[in-house]
Amino acid sequence: MRLPEIVKEVGKTSEGNRVYVEDYVYTYLFKLKAEDRELPLRAALYGHVCKKGDKSIYLIYGAASVTNELLKGRDEEQVRKEFFEEYELIGYVNIYGSRQEWPGKKNGYYVFYETNEAMQNYLISCYEGNQKQSSLTTVQKSSFSIGDIIKKLFYGGCIIILTIAVTTINDYNKMQGFMEVAAQAVAFMEAGN
Repeated sequence: MRLPEIVKEVGKTSEGNRVYVEDYVYTYLFKLKAEDRELPLRAALYGHVCKKGDKSIYLIYGAASVTNELLKGRDEEQVRKEFFEEYELIGYVNIYGSRQEWPGKKNGYYVFYETNEAMQNYLISCYEGNQKQSSLTTVQKSSFSIGDIIKKLFYGGCIIILTIAVTTINDYNKMQGFMEVAAQAVAFMEAGN
């Protein structure tokens, strides 16, 4: 197994175990930490582990929020099979506010930059899921406002009455009087809200 060529050190690393995190994974975990108000959180990590004597090297190519996936009805293994099939579930990262606890109890780690279609596909799936959830929430919020429904029915009724009036009344003076009464009704309705 070859180590990544382009890396950036984050935190203080030691000579023991090493953790390499692909850039998309790093960005995803950072965003999770920033958005999630219910810390601590736990994310499953996918990639490879290489042992050299008593030291381990963790190459992390994918991550998924355990809680978010359970809410979607998927466990870590199902996520691995769907998005990270070429990798193994190698551990978890626990995030506590500004602290992160990586496999092997590391404080520092390396961020590396490579093409990572698996994580890109997972991020796209998360984004699409968030868009659907946002649309569903918007529809639910707007469909339960009784005042808005009554107001829309009233305006619709006014339009129907006006249409009938225009087609049946040929006298301009009668039509003008009807318009004044309809305008007063609309003003009365708006003043009530």
